[in-house]
Amino acid sequence: MSYYSNKVIFAIGTGRCGTKFIHKITSLEPSIASVHERNPLNESFHRYCKWYGLPVDHEGFLQTKEIEIKQDLEVKQISFESSSFLSLSVQELYQRFAAKFILLIRSPEQVVNSYLRKGWYAKTAVRANPKLIPSYQDCYRFHHFLGRIMPSDEKFMQWNQMSRVGKIAWYWNTLNAKVLEQFENIPPTHWRIEKIEELSYDRYLSLAQFLGFQSTVSLDTYNSLVKSRPNTLTNVPTVATWNTSEIAEFESEVAPIAEKFGYEYRVSHLPIPQTVQRASQPQSKPPSFMHKLSNFFVNRSST
Repeated sequence: MSYYSNKVIFAIGTGRCGTKFIHKITSLEPSIASVHERNPLNESFHRYCKWYGLPVDHEGFLQTKEIEIKQDLEVKQISFESSSFLSLSVQELYQRFAAKFILLIRSPEQVVNSYLRKGWYAKTAVRANPKLIPSYQDCYRFHHFLGRIMPSDEKFMQWNQMSRVGKIAWYWNTLNAKVLEQFENIPPTHWRIEKIEELSYDRYLSLAQFLGFQSTVSLDTYNSLVKSRPNTLTNVPTVATWNTSEIAEFESEVAPIAEKFGYEYRVSHLPIPQTVQRASQPQSKPPSFMHKLSNFFVNRSST
């Protein structure tokens, strides 16, 4: 563990919260090997096990991660990975690598609408006994099934009847709450929370100092990357497309963490764009089971 002190950093969060941006900006730092969602299968499987409380041995997950980190440190001074899949793996990564963490957060309605565009929870979950861990759910990619967590027991019955807005709102609140719980078990010197809306150049320099490196990125370069809006989706819906039921579900689900972080979540108080386009979901034909299986083994062999 001491070998890795001040050399390993992870940026985590719900996703659609700035993880791609923070990867892009840190990749410009000459001392940092920066990657985004390096190994989705390894990371999302560990996330699945952690969320549903499966009593798995963590060593395979950690050794895979250690090999990747060592490769980074052969060429750079710091290994930086930005991945929402790792948001439930804080304790294990801290214990193994003395890692530091950035929790990136973004306003709940922005995350919800972005994930609506991405197709999250597009199909009703198939689950006969919500007390048991869910088996495979049909998704475009296998790691989507692993990463898109859902509640269990009585909460699942309520959640599965919600709109997609309500389901994603539950995810936003729950995932952020779980990260905060994990942060309680590691030193405050090893984690920091950043609102992506407030991540200015000066705050980035402060963040770099906290994480243990001196930034060489100029103000002009930083602003240029901000304007390029990496990983931005087009034709994203807004709260103006939500119906009364969706609004009620959203406000109820996000309230605890939104209030904690100081986000406005009452839809009537949020800015409404004058022109709105409802997002269209991808119309491409879903891959067959054999195609998914082939991709699974290709991904395994390439990592």
